[in-house]
Amino acid sequence: MDHKFRIDFNESNVLESVTYTLVSEFNLIPNVLRADIDGDGSGIMLLNVIGEDDVVAKGMERIQKMGFIVKELSGHIYHDEDRCWNCGGCVSLCPTKSLYHDKESMKVKLNIKTCIACNACINSCAVKAIQLEL
Repeated sequence: MDHKFRIDFNESNVLESVTYTLVSEFNLIPNVLRADIDGDGSGIMLLNVIGEDDVVAKGMERIQKMGFIVKELSGHIYHDEDRCWNCGGCVSLCPTKSLYHDKESMKVKLNIKTCIACNACINSCAVKAIQLEL
């Protein structure tokens, strides 16, 4: 199974290697989907982890013990096409390009299979056409 996580870090643990720990200690397959570090050394990482559920849980426990804040992203984004103005504000913020303009219709579309539910798009929508469903 694959699981998606948001991992928050700060200046005290920014140099620790989350992915190396997951690979070397738990034989998991991590894929960094997005990482942002602020000037003060704090930031977030969106991570997809592939492995057996119980092993992934143990790996995330270990990451938490290293001082990281770990939150599993279990929801998904819902895009209400009837309400959408197709302005593209959400498209420009989507790190995985799951929200995109359809070239033929120029309407905003959502590829739910690649969406990581990072919520970057939600606040950009003035008409609330994008919601997080848990």
